[in-house]
Parts: sequence; C-alpha cells; structure tokens
Amino acid sequence: MTDSTEVRRHADAIMTLIKEDQDAGQVPRDVCSWDELDDSVDAEDYFRLAQMPSGTQKALDLRQAVSDEVNRRLAGSQGGPWRVAWTHPDGHALDISRAVGYATWAEAEAIGQQYRTEHGGAYHVHDG
Repeated sequence: MTDSTEVRRHADAIMTLIKEDQDAGQVPRDVCSWDELDDSVDAEDYFRLAQMPSGTQKALDLRQAVSDEVNRRLAGSQGGPWRVAWTHPDGHALDISRAVGYATWAEAEAIGQQYRTEHGGAYHVHDG
C-alpha cells in the first residue's frame, strides 16, 4: 500500500509540470487523461522530473498510484468548479487554484490546508 501523502505530493508536482507544459503549448489545455497526455509528450518523463523513485516493486506501485491520481485530477479538471483563495499573513490575497479549478471540494480543501501549513495565512474554498 502506498502512502497517500507521498502520492499526493508527487501528483501535485506532476500537475504543476503539466500546467507548465500547457502554458508552453506542449500539452493541450483540454487533456483529460494520462493516455491523452502521453499523446503529446512522453508522460514517463514527469516521473523523472518529479524525482520519483524507480527500480523496485514499491517504486512501481507508487508510480501506478501517482498516475491514477493524476489521471483522476485530469479527468476532473474538465469543469471542476472548486477554487482556493489564499490570504498571505500580510493580508494580500492570491488565487492558488489550477486554471480549471478542482473537481471536488475535498481536493480544494486539501490544497488550501497544505498551502496554509507551508506558508501560514488563511485560505478559503469557494465554488468558482
């Protein structure tokens, strides 16, 4: 069984890389699965760029769990209504949502909690 925190951390990193590739025009903005992603780029490169382990059964299980999570997020990215606003401790606000929002309230809430833990301040989940 893989650690859900580790899966989420690697999936977050890969989603950031995917967004960067979308912004650069290498990946279509409407990609909604790992297989579609692999049509545009070598999706395996995301594992390397996210510094994921390899070469063991545990690493293979982790990669499968991460690709399942990324696939779930990509599928949910088409029309996901939930957004996250974070307020810096000095008072300025920032939208920390993905360009298309989050598919579920729970996913947006987890992102907000993680950001608050790492950076302080406050967050608010809202239906965009």
